[in-house]
Amino acid sequence: MTIKKILLATLLPSLLIVACSGGGDIRLNNGAVTPTQQPTATPTTAPASTPTILPNTSTGGVPTGGNLIIDRNLGNARFWEGVNDGAAVGNKSIIEVDHEDFSRASRISVERPAGEFWKGQLMFPVTTSLKSGDVVLAHFFMRSVENTYESGNSFVTVFLEDISTNGKYLTREVSASFEWVEYYLPATVTDTQAGGNLELKFGFGAGSRVQVFDIAGVELYNYGDFDISQLPSTRPSYEGRAEDASWRAAASERIELHRKGDFEITVIGADGKPASAATVDINLLKHAYHFGSVTVGKVLAGNDRDSTLYKEKVLELFNQSGPENDLKWAPWEGEWGNNYNKVQTLAGLQWLRDNGLYTRGHVMVWPSKRNLPKLMQKYLPEGDPASANPQAKQAVLGHIDDIASASANYLDEWDVINEPYDNHYLMDAFGDQVMVDWFNRARTNLSDHKLYLNDYSILSAGGRNAVHQQHFEDTLQYLVDNEAPITGIGMQGHFGDSPTGIELVYNILNRYNTAFPELDIRVTEFDVNSEDEELQADYTRDFLTIMFSHPATVGVQLWGFWAGAHYSPKAALFTEEWREKPNATAWKNQIYTVWWNNFKGQTNTEGQYSQRGFYGEYEAIVFVNGENQTFNFTVAKGNDNAFTFSPKD
Repeated sequence: MTIKKILLATLLPSLLIVACSGGGDIRLNNGAVTPTQQPTATPTTAPASTPTILPNTSTGGVPTGGNLIIDRNLGNARFWEGVNDGAAVGNKSIIEVDHEDFSRASRISVERPAGEFWKGQLMFPVTTSLKSGDVVLAHFFMRSVENTYESGNSFVTVFLEDISTNGKYLTREVSASFEWVEYYLPATVTDTQAGGNLELKFGFGAGSRVQVFDIAGVELYNYGDFDISQLPSTRPSYEGRAEDASWRAAASERIELHRKGDFEITVIGADGKPASAATVDINLLKHAYHFGSVTVGKVLAGNDRDSTLYKEKVLELFNQSGPENDLKWAPWEGEWGNNYNKVQTLAGLQWLRDNGLYTRGHVMVWPSKRNLPKLMQKYLPEGDPASANPQAKQAVLGHIDDIASASANYLDEWDVINEPYDNHYLMDAFGDQVMVDWFNRARTNLSDHKLYLNDYSILSAGGRNAVHQQHFEDTLQYLVDNEAPITGIGMQGHFGDSPTGIELVYNILNRYNTAFPELDIRVTEFDVNSEDEELQADYTRDFLTIMFSHPATVGVQLWGFWAGAHYSPKAALFTEEWREKPNATAWKNQIYTVWWNNFKGQTNTEGQYSQRGFYGEYEAIVFVNGENQTFNFTVAKGNDNAFTFSPKD
């Protein structure tokens, strides 16, 4: 029985089940999503993300003075199921709930998303007239029930629409994890509207996979001629965001302990004796810790303005990288069109290597039928892994031989397996032992490379996707127990408007570090997919901090940084026009200001100069008798970090 089947049999006899692969990779693939049955996340008692209501009101609720123009009577709502290739996008039911503010909710099950938010709508008509300039406030609650998005959040687009013209006075994508999130969204109606011509709508047609969520407590108030800035406005937040949050001091102490080391320089003069009072300038050149981003081979190969800026930013911001899609099996074999080919891929890797970036490969085996290349499909009957042709096993091993040997001199590590939680056709067909075979085959070709298992919804999903987390731990344990040469744990990190609380992130890291103390932990695919740029910046700062503070982690890799080459442009650090967003500023400030150190001083009577600095590569400029010379050295964890420099005459 496979790991997946054991989980289903023992843990989930009564759960509703849906499926899809992780969001970032699926969207990049642009392939159709074929749902397979998988367990959904189960809420736990972990703290929920907390929205910020600005400005604060004395009651903490809807301000007085508004005229209620949509009440909570769900029976007044209209519903359009949407259409996608002749079938309904979703359906609605009314459920009873236990909540102090309401007793019923609309449950929306999105079964065939059409890719556009308006293709499927829950609609609340406004039966009263409004004047041009009227200020309104939408108030409602939302929670996720089931989803397999990497962020762990369900989402819906809220819009206030003139149904005669399709003009919109409010358009806002909102999201929630498994706890109720309360939303306040103000807007100004800029045209006179007759009763019945305006509707508050929840559009659920966007996305690429199954999700189920609840909407409740829907209200719309009209405040007339009113200062909109005085109305409450929900801005998403997360636990641990406060400047005085208790976790910050502890994280700072851990960073000082685990990310820095003492070092000593001894300067020997031309006479062979220690040179006292020699001036020493020491500059950090590159962190030992990996702060990186995936890159796109086609952009690296270009010579236009965007490609030039792209490469400049790579060198400015990152010390680690690797291809976003180029090393996946299908594009490696030329199945994704002219934007991908082996020559271009290897040239991009050579550029990264020439510029001193630590590089990682993604991915050798993505073991679902839908994510294997076309050349493999002849071996894999749809919906019947038990009848798969055994030649598929040798084909996978042959691919590992091919891509590992071709890229060995360009890469430092690999994701050997990607997302086994809901990509497991090959394991269902041939047993879990094939995972061990893949790691062993990778090691046969790569004697020194780091080898990782990578999966999603471990840190994201509000940190509460217990079933997915347990499956990940069980899979890691299986590999370790069967002596697979695994060296690292790859945790994706795709977050939405309700990112996981910072202390919970740390607790999850502790869980896996405790279970597997010999394995490195790396965040392989980090982004914050939100239109709230302040949230993006704050979470980028705090996520980097908590990761950097944990001694088992080795790096954080963004899943792209420029909107012109990003699976979700609003998550990028830079817009398509290269505007630096606040999350880019936060990224730079943490790495190159808060966690950066340069030193200047003089040697003592023994010719020695001592300091404590971040682990990494340094440059020392030594001035003796009016002459200077430059030396390079590396402060590394576990070394004595004592260096002797002898300037020439």
